[in-house]
Amino acid sequence: MKARKIVIHPLLGFALLMIVSLPATLKAQDTVPQQQPSTEMRADFSDDELKSFVKANEKVMAIQMEGEQKMIKAIEDEGLSLDRFNQILEQQRDPQRGTETSQEELKSFNNAAQVILEENARIEKQMSSSIEEEGIDIETYKQIMVAYQQNRAIQSRVNKMVNGEK
Repeated sequence: MKARKIVIHPLLGFALLMIVSLPATLKAQDTVPQQQPSTEMRADFSDDELKSFVKANEKVMAIQMEGEQKMIKAIEDEGLSLDRFNQILEQQRDPQRGTETSQEELKSFNNAAQVILEENARIEKQMSSSIEEEGIDIETYKQIMVAYQQNRAIQSRVNKMVNGEK
Protein backbone atom coordinates (compact mmCIF):
# COMPACT_ATOMS: atom_id res chain seq x y z
CA MET A 1 0.00 0.00 0.00
CA LYS A 2 1.42 3.33 -1.05
CA ALA A 3 1.72 5.84 1.79
CA ARG A 4 -0.46 8.92 1.44
CA LYS A 5 1.24 12.12 2.42
CA ILE A 6 -0.47 15.08 3.97
CA VAL A 7 -0.10 18.15 1.84
CA ILE A 8 0.08 21.20 4.06
CA HIS A 9 0.25 24.63 2.51
CA PRO A 10 -1.97 27.73 2.34
CA LEU A 11 -3.03 27.42 -1.26
CA LEU A 12 -1.96 25.27 -4.16
CA GLY A 13 0.13 26.63 -6.97
CA PHE A 14 2.27 29.70 -7.53
CA ALA A 15 -0.61 31.81 -8.79
CA LEU A 16 -2.64 31.28 -5.66
CA LEU A 17 0.35 31.87 -3.43
CA MET A 18 0.60 35.23 -5.12
CA ILE A 19 -3.05 35.88 -4.33
CA VAL A 20 -2.53 35.16 -0.64
CA SER A 21 0.00 37.96 -0.45
CA LEU A 22 -2.38 40.33 -2.21
CA PRO A 23 -3.52 42.23 0.90
CA ALA A 24 -0.05 43.72 1.35
CA THR A 25 -0.04 44.78 -2.28
CA LEU A 26 -3.43 46.43 -2.13
CA LYS A 27 -2.85 48.37 1.09
CA ALA A 28 -0.27 51.09 0.61
CA GLN A 29 -0.10 51.68 4.35
CA ASP A 30 1.24 48.16 4.88
CA THR A 31 4.75 48.99 3.72
CA VAL A 32 6.45 47.38 6.72
CA PRO A 33 6.95 43.67 6.11
CA GLN A 34 4.99 41.55 8.54
CA GLN A 35 6.99 39.07 10.54
CA GLN A 36 5.67 35.59 11.07
CA PRO A 37 5.51 34.59 14.71
CA SER A 38 8.19 32.04 15.34
CA THR A 39 6.68 28.64 15.89
CA GLU A 40 8.90 26.64 18.19
CA MET A 41 9.48 23.08 17.05
CA ARG A 42 7.86 20.56 19.33
CA ALA A 43 8.01 16.83 18.89
CA ASP A 44 6.24 15.54 22.01
CA PHE A 45 2.72 15.40 20.59
CA SER A 46 0.27 12.89 21.98
CA ASP A 47 -1.51 10.46 19.67
CA ASP A 48 -4.75 12.31 20.39
CA GLU A 49 -3.21 15.61 19.28
CA LEU A 50 -1.94 14.03 16.08
CA LYS A 51 -5.31 12.34 15.39
CA SER A 52 -7.04 15.69 15.85
CA PHE A 53 -4.48 17.28 13.56
CA VAL A 54 -5.11 14.68 10.84
CA LYS A 55 -8.89 15.18 11.02
CA ALA A 56 -8.54 18.97 11.10
CA ASN A 57 -6.09 18.92 8.20
CA GLU A 58 -8.53 16.96 6.04
CA LYS A 59 -11.13 19.66 6.66
CA VAL A 60 -8.59 22.45 6.06
CA MET A 61 -7.55 20.94 2.72
CA ALA A 62 -11.18 20.73 1.58
CA ILE A 63 -11.78 24.35 2.62
CA GLN A 64 -8.64 25.45 0.79
CA MET A 65 -9.62 23.66 -2.42
CA GLU A 66 -13.11 25.14 -2.33
CA GLY A 67 -11.66 28.59 -1.71
CA GLU A 68 -9.13 28.15 -4.49
CA GLN A 69 -11.91 27.33 -6.95
CA LYS A 70 -13.89 30.41 -5.86
CA MET A 71 -10.82 32.62 -6.28
CA ILE A 72 -10.09 31.30 -9.76
CA LYS A 73 -13.75 31.77 -10.69
CA ALA A 74 -13.65 35.37 -9.41
CA ILE A 75 -10.67 36.07 -11.66
CA GLU A 76 -12.24 34.38 -14.67
CA ASP A 77 -15.61 36.10 -14.04
CA GLU A 78 -13.77 39.39 -14.47
CA GLY A 79 -12.50 38.28 -17.88
CA LEU A 80 -8.92 37.67 -16.77
CA SER A 81 -6.84 34.54 -17.00
CA LEU A 82 -4.90 33.44 -13.94
CA ASP A 83 -1.67 34.24 -15.79
CA ARG A 84 -2.86 37.75 -16.66
CA PHE A 85 -4.05 38.35 -13.11
CA ASN A 86 -0.59 37.40 -11.84
CA GLN A 87 1.11 39.63 -14.42
CA ILE A 88 -0.96 42.59 -13.23
CA LEU A 89 -0.24 41.65 -9.62
CA GLU A 90 3.49 41.62 -10.32
CA GLN A 91 3.19 44.97 -12.06
CA GLN A 92 1.40 46.37 -9.00
CA ARG A 93 4.26 45.15 -6.83
CA ASP A 94 6.98 46.38 -9.14
CA PRO A 95 5.87 49.03 -11.65
CA GLN A 96 9.25 48.68 -13.44
CA ARG A 97 8.17 45.25 -14.70
CA GLY A 98 6.66 46.99 -17.70
CA THR A 99 3.48 45.16 -18.69
CA GLU A 100 0.86 47.59 -19.99
CA THR A 101 -2.47 47.37 -18.22
CA SER A 102 -5.59 49.00 -19.58
CA GLN A 103 -8.03 50.79 -17.28
CA GLU A 104 -10.54 48.03 -17.99
CA GLU A 105 -8.06 45.32 -16.99
CA LEU A 106 -7.11 47.24 -13.88
CA LYS A 107 -10.78 47.54 -12.92
CA SER A 108 -11.27 43.80 -13.49
CA PHE A 109 -8.14 43.08 -11.46
CA ASN A 110 -9.35 45.24 -8.56
CA ASN A 111 -12.81 43.63 -8.63
CA ALA A 112 -11.33 40.13 -8.58
CA ALA A 113 -8.84 41.12 -5.88
CA GLN A 114 -11.66 42.37 -3.66
CA VAL A 115 -13.51 39.06 -3.99
CA ILE A 116 -10.27 37.22 -3.24
CA LEU A 117 -9.63 39.27 -0.11
CA GLU A 118 -13.15 38.53 1.12
CA GLU A 119 -12.73 34.85 0.29
CA ASN A 120 -9.40 34.73 2.15
CA ALA A 121 -11.06 36.15 5.26
CA ARG A 122 -13.87 33.59 4.99
CA ILE A 123 -11.39 30.76 4.48
CA GLU A 124 -9.28 31.77 7.48
CA LYS A 125 -12.32 31.92 9.72
CA GLN A 126 -13.69 28.60 8.46
CA MET A 127 -10.31 26.87 8.81
CA SER A 128 -9.88 28.13 12.38
CA SER A 129 -13.35 26.90 13.32
CA SER A 130 -12.74 23.52 11.68
CA ILE A 131 -9.44 23.07 13.49
CA GLU A 132 -10.94 23.94 16.87
CA GLU A 133 -13.95 21.66 16.22
CA GLU A 134 -11.49 18.77 16.12
CA GLY A 135 -10.37 19.52 19.67
CA ILE A 136 -7.05 21.13 18.86
CA ASP A 137 -6.06 24.76 19.29
CA ILE A 138 -4.61 26.76 16.40
CA GLU A 139 -1.16 27.07 17.99
CA THR A 140 -0.85 23.30 18.46
CA TYR A 141 -2.05 22.74 14.90
CA LYS A 142 0.67 25.10 13.62
CA GLN A 143 3.29 23.41 15.78
CA ILE A 144 2.34 19.99 14.42
CA MET A 145 2.41 21.40 10.88
CA VAL A 146 5.97 22.68 11.38
CA ALA A 147 7.02 19.42 13.00
CA TYR A 148 5.43 17.41 10.18
CA GLN A 149 7.39 19.37 7.60
CA GLN A 150 10.72 19.17 9.45
CA ASN A 151 10.72 16.07 11.63
CA ARG A 152 10.74 12.63 10.00
CA ALA A 153 9.50 10.90 13.16
CA ILE A 154 6.42 13.14 13.36
CA GLN A 155 5.92 12.77 9.62
CA SER A 156 6.01 8.99 9.99
CA ARG A 157 3.55 8.98 12.92
CA VAL A 158 1.11 11.23 11.08
CA ASN A 159 1.39 9.27 7.82
CA LYS A 160 0.66 6.02 9.68
CA MET A 161 -2.48 7.61 11.14
CA VAL A 162 -3.55 8.84 7.72
CA ASN A 163 -3.08 5.35 6.31
CA GLY A 164 -4.89 3.68 9.23
CA GLU A 165 -1.79 1.89 10.52
CA LYS A 166 -0.90 1.44 14.17
